[in-house]
Amino acid sequence: MSETAKKIIRIRTGGQSGVDRAAMDFAREHDITLCGWCPKNGWAEDYPEAPGVLRDYPELKETPSEGTEQRTKWNMRDCDAILTIIPDSAKHSPGTQTGLEEGKSLGKPMYTAAGPGDIPAIIQWISTLPAGTELCIGGPRASECPEAYDVTKALLESLFGSADDPGKRYYIYILRCADGTFYTGYTTDRQGCQVHTGAEAGGTYIHGSV
Repeated sequence: MSETAKKIIRIRTGGQSGVDRAAMDFAREHDITLCGWCPKNGWAEDYPEAPGVLRDYPELKETPSEGTEQRTKWNMRDCDAILTIIPDSAKHSPGTQTGLEEGKSLGKPMYTAAGPGDIPAIIQWISTLPAGTELCIGGPRASECPEAYDVTKALLESLFGSADDPGKRYYIYILRCADGTFYTGYTTDRQGCQVHTGAEAGGTYIHGSV
């Protein structure tokens, strides 16, 4: 188990599409305890009708308000530290801005990342946090950044897998498939990644390295 994984005992999110959803799925896939507040009736932009996101993610709890601001502020209040992921392609995200402002006002440890190039700095930041940290992960929703889910998922996979060897270089790749969807992954084999994501994959190769 990596040192990063040892530090983080819970992942908290607000259940929205995009960054939140990637963090939720990552936590489930890696048996990390998931928690968080979501709006009353479980509203998310892709779960507009009650019980909303609670139907598939019952780990979350409803706030009294149907709006998203209370959800965001309560998650900032209840976590130990905040990782915000805002890909460079993201549009303005009012909810993300609210979270950043609330976290700052509460004096929470915070780091804002744009992508895989930030992984060494995130590892260093997490190393300053106490063991047993509950980490809130948030950022733009899918309508504000279509790549948010894929970038976040790949970043977390690399982050939690790379902390045992901070000097190792990791390469994140994102494929834009023929149907417009994205496929992401990470590897330590740059040459193998380039071959794997060549013309036969039917997509555009985009990469970042750390």
